[in-house]
Amino acid sequence: MREGKPRLAIFGDSHYACLKQADVQGLVDLSALEVEYWGHVGGRFRNLEFRGGAIHPTDDFTAQRFAKFNEKGRLFLPASDFDVILLAGARTYLARSFLALLRLRAQGPFVSRGLMSRILQDNLRDQAGFRLGAALAATSSVRVLLAPIAFYTEYPADLAQMTPEMLALAPDIVPFLWEEVARITTEAGMTLIPQPAGTITNWLWTRAEYAVAGYLAKQDHEHHNAAYGALVLTAMLDHLRRVVLPDAAPAGMLPPG
Repeated sequence: MREGKPRLAIFGDSHYACLKQADVQGLVDLSALEVEYWGHVGGRFRNLEFRGGAIHPTDDFTAQRFAKFNEKGRLFLPASDFDVILLAGARTYLARSFLALLRLRAQGPFVSRGLMSRILQDNLRDQAGFRLGAALAATSSVRVLLAPIAFYTEYPADLAQMTPEMLALAPDIVPFLWEEVARITTEAGMTLIPQPAGTITNWLWTRAEYAVAGYLAKQDHEHHNAAYGALVLTAMLDHLRRVVLPDAAPAGMLPPG
């Protein structure tokens, strides 16, 4: 590792905004790290590719959009410039896969754990952010962490999708699915930062207190607030303390100022 503070890039789609808000609002102390943000809305991820040890936009317009929101105006993201890269959201969804697999399992034992693992693996490897993260990790020059997009915010109509059979199986199946995501992520050279357990309700939804303001009126059940971002950053710091920040104080959210 280089001398000085470890360098962290937080790379993501619109879901990285809650982490940046937590940082800007001082909800988490990131002073032990040099932090950069590099990201843009998810639709632009289709215009990203990995080559030459870096993530590159495939067109000038996309490059300028990513550069606009980066402190150094970076047009591309080189793995070698950082000690750690955290993929925040980054078009990596779990919610639909978890719900579909739990529903299938509730229909009968013909869907084995092995088959569920294979479906989950294929789904993850098909997602752009996961592939980009794996490519970064394959350079062996940077530690890559993955914090997938959180479950959708709880909503009565959505919660009704959980049948009694699914609810009965959830305590067994949902932890298994998380374990498999961690395994698949590790095999791809990355480390999973799972959704903080305290933010989850009914196994597959995010508690309303972590939603963006006015989420019902906006019909935005997908994005989350600074309080959620602070919990993800705290989990990241807890991990980094064990591997690259051994002398840092215990991670934790700062009290409101």
